[in-house]
Amino acid sequence: MIVLPEDTTLEVVDDLIAEAEERRTEQVALIEHLTRQGQATAESERVLAEIERVLAALQCRRSYLRAMQVRP
Repeated sequence: MIVLPEDTTLEVVDDLIAEAEERRTEQVALIEHLTRQGQATAESERVLAEIERVLAALQCRRSYLRAMQVRP
């Protein structure tokens, strides 16, 4: 689970999302490679699922921060 300080800025969250998306792309490529090699992918798939959970949490935080910016 990802825990961010309450004062984490939108810019920081955007950077973290970009990093998580990069990691997700790399993990998908790794799984594809392992599959082509006939190797087990269970652990890599668990890592991918965790990356995706973190990414979803970050996207929720970003949505919240954006909503707070437009609030009067």
